[in-house]
Amino acid sequence: MKLKHWTLLLAALFLAAACHHTPRVYRAVVDPELLKLSKEQVFQKGEDNYAHHKWQRARTYFSHLYETYPNDPLGRRSLLRIADTYFEQGDPVNLVEAQYKYRDFINRYPTSEQADYAMLRIAMCSYKQMEKPDRDQTKTREAVEKFDDMLRAHPNSPLHAEAETRRQEAVDRLARHEHLVARFYMKRGSFNAASLRLNHLIDTYANYNDRAGAFYDLGTSLVHLGRGGEARLYFERVLSEFPKSEWAEPARKQLSEIKA
Repeated sequence: MKLKHWTLLLAALFLAAACHHTPRVYRAVVDPELLKLSKEQVFQKGEDNYAHHKWQRARTYFSHLYETYPNDPLGRRSLLRIADTYFEQGDPVNLVEAQYKYRDFINRYPTSEQADYAMLRIAMCSYKQMEKPDRDQTKTREAVEKFDDMLRAHPNSPLHAEAETRRQEAVDRLARHEHLVARFYMKRGSFNAASLRLNHLIDTYANYNDRAGAFYDLGTSLVHLGRGGEARLYFERVLSEFPKSEWAEPARKQLSEIKA
């Protein structure tokens, strides 16, 4: 009896140990109410919550729809909408998640008619994180690269004009950064460094919105370097190309003070 007792006890312990190490299978819990709705109704509920800025609630409906019908047109649209909810939340963490979801959409559905939209939004995620001109411009450069990617991939997109406008705003910020650095050098009396920076600015950013100011500052730097002849060319460009700018009168005064 004792031997039988111990045999049964060992068997029970072995079974308990085996059960302890058996991995549990966890299944996603789906709201039973969702199962009662058609896919069209689920999508509409997601849209209704999206319209009221209930991003997380909207994501619940879109996620269910995408996971249930990944190859259905509504499923594909839901993946894009999931990305949109993260984008609209707008903080850096959610913008990173939005970029990931937009890329996922493009990778899964590269021939989609909304691929251009997804690429534009990827660029906009970087655009929304751009720093002020006097700070680090890593995200600004990243935004320009992403806009360029979108414009190359979809040259005939109806979103082309919006992408071009946003891209130019990012490029202007890069140019403004260069201008501020040049002015910092000017304040310190480092006119050679300033002139190099301003030359780079003028050569690189042809559509910079304060090009007149860049010409004037370069002319001023050249005057301080004793290169009056070269300075005249830039003051004259202010007057000829930007006669109504705030720099026109100062440029005219500088020209009057430079010996011919």
